[in-house]
Amino acid sequence: MLKLGFIGLGNMGEGMAQNLARAGFPLTVRDLRPEPVARLGALGARSANSNFDVGQASDLVCIAVFTDEQVRQTCLPYGGDAGLIAGLAPGGIIAIHSTVPTSLSRELTGAASQRGIHVVDAPMTGGGEVAAREGKLTFFVGGDAAVFERCKPAFEAMTQHLFHVGALGAGAAAKIMSNFLAISNTIVVREALRLARGFGIPEEKILEIVNTGGVGSSWVSNNWQRIRTQEANYTTGKAGMVAMASKDLHLAQALAEETRTPMPVLSFLIEKALPDLSANSLTG
Repeated sequence: MLKLGFIGLGNMGEGMAQNLARAGFPLTVRDLRPEPVARLGALGARSANSNFDVGQASDLVCIAVFTDEQVRQTCLPYGGDAGLIAGLAPGGIIAIHSTVPTSLSRELTGAASQRGIHVVDAPMTGGGEVAAREGKLTFFVGGDAAVFERCKPAFEAMTQHLFHVGALGAGAAAKIMSNFLAISNTIVVREALRLARGFGIPEEKILEIVNTGGVGSSWVSNNWQRIRTQEANYTTGKAGMVAMASKDLHLAQALAEETRTPMPVLSFLIEKALPDLSANSLTG
């Protein structure tokens, strides 16, 4: 059985790691906060004091931190920690679950391949922390097919749907596109409900109409209260959800520039909709 490591026990990562522990994988975890580490310890996981130590204890390490810079700091030497790549043995695998630029996995592969370490990008979607806890996430995976097959037993313990999209970076690209669609839809539903309130129609009534017979229904409109609850309970608050949306839209913009793809709606959202979220709420 694969020996697993997990770094980043936030809104998504803790539930994902819990499913790995419950599936019986030998698991070593690390997070800057002691509370989620203790909860994983109660499920049998071992805690580590450094990223290097996680690597030494693992065949496959899953990373679920927030930014691309945090992913780099996890994998490479930083702040006295020799880093994950240095700790892993040749043949080890790093799975990046964070939503980051498509170029990052390729960048890290340059350092990892010198030690015989493999990298896959495996960002997730599917309904936030509830789906993470219930093992109902969807993974988009980019990387070598044989490496993907080695990861499958661990990935299947955390997912309901698992897609190998293509070469390294393809998983991140698919996630960026998925997030663009989700955030765009969230902003549109938010504005429709704002218009309803302006006319004096309760938003609950509009949601009922749309979701039971209107052609404008969507996953977002059907799960609006769930999204609001997720925002209210988000680790870094509502402002954190807005920051995540801004990051994801800018990642889509960078991908559009890289591929020279015209995206006028995306450009409009960044220019006009993001400033309107300055009240620090996606759903308010």
